[in-house]
Amino acid sequence: MLLAVKADADGGLLEDVLAAAAAEPDAGPVAVRLCGWREHPRLLRTGEADAALMFAPYDPDGIDADVVAVEPRVAALPADHALAGASPVRLADLGIGPEEVDERAERDIGEHGVRDLAQLLALVGLGAAVTLLPRSVAVRYPRRAVAYVPVEDCPPASPVIAWPERSRSRAVAALVRAAVAVAESRGMGAAVEAPG
Repeated sequence: MLLAVKADADGGLLEDVLAAAAAEPDAGPVAVRLCGWREHPRLLRTGEADAALMFAPYDPDGIDADVVAVEPRVAALPADHALAGASPVRLADLGIGPEEVDERAERDIGEHGVRDLAQLLALVGLGAAVTLLPRSVAVRYPRRAVAYVPVEDCPPASPVIAWPERSRSRAVAALVRAAVAVAESRGMGAAVEAPG
């Protein structure tokens, strides 16, 4: 089975999900396919991946998914930004509307021609962008030039495990169960049902 994952967007769950899946009799071996920003849905639709660990939102056409966790988002600010020492801030303090939350990082990526998280964080550090990221990204990618600040009125990020809606694979169902169990063991879990 092939699991699509963006290297810096697995919610910090990937290694433990793979270990838990290895303990599931129905899962079988799981190989990882690293992919680009928002590439997961295409890989699922074309059959190039059996499942994907990714963040919502995504284009749901032809895809089933379960939320495996809910985590707070933080603002990524230049370290010398006036709000860098504040905790927490509000979306309005950042000039971000509630309707922009899910697409903010993608807008920044599109405007600046960014190809990955390292480039986006470099832009933030240089003062060219302020963006919102899942807290797990902030924990895993500290930067001297970037301050991560909690945003009290920001909707949480939702890592999901997704699969093609036509799939009836027991291996995929076992992988979904493993992902849910890992998130729940970390206190991140959301009530979900596996496919099958």
